[in-house]
Amino acid sequence: MPHIPCFGISTTPTRLFAPDDALSSDRWSDFEDDLTRLDATITDINILGSDPTLQVRASDGVNWTIELGCHSRNRESGLEDAPAIPGDPVSVVGRRTHHFGENRIKAVKLTIGDRDYQLYPEEPNGAS
Repeated sequence: MPHIPCFGISTTPTRLFAPDDALSSDRWSDFEDDLTRLDATITDINILGSDPTLQVRASDGVNWTIELGCHSRNRESGLEDAPAIPGDPVSVVGRRTHHFGENRIKAVKLTIGDRDYQLYPEEPNGAS
C-alpha cells in the first residue's frame, strides 16, 4: 500500500470551533455570569417566532436584541399574552453576551409597563 504524505499546517485533526461555541448545549454558555439591567423602549416584537426575541432601543440610542425564553417558559410567565407594542418601555434583567461588539441580552426577568415576567425563576438574583 503506498504511503501518501500529509501536507499542510497540521497533520493532526483539530477542532474547528472553540469548546464554548456552537457545539455547546448549555443555554447560558454565550453569556456572562453577572446579571445586568437595561431600561429601553421596544422597537420590534417576535414573541411567537421560532426564536422569541424583543428588539429594543436604549436611551443612548443603542439597539439591543433581547433573547426570551422558550415558548413554554414565555407561556408560563404570561409573556405570550402580554399587551406589549412597539414604543412601550421595558426593563430587562439578564445576562449580556460575552461576544465583542454584540448587543444581546438573555432575559431572566422583564418588566413591561407595570407587569413583571419572570422567565427563569430558578436563576439566582433573577427575582431582584
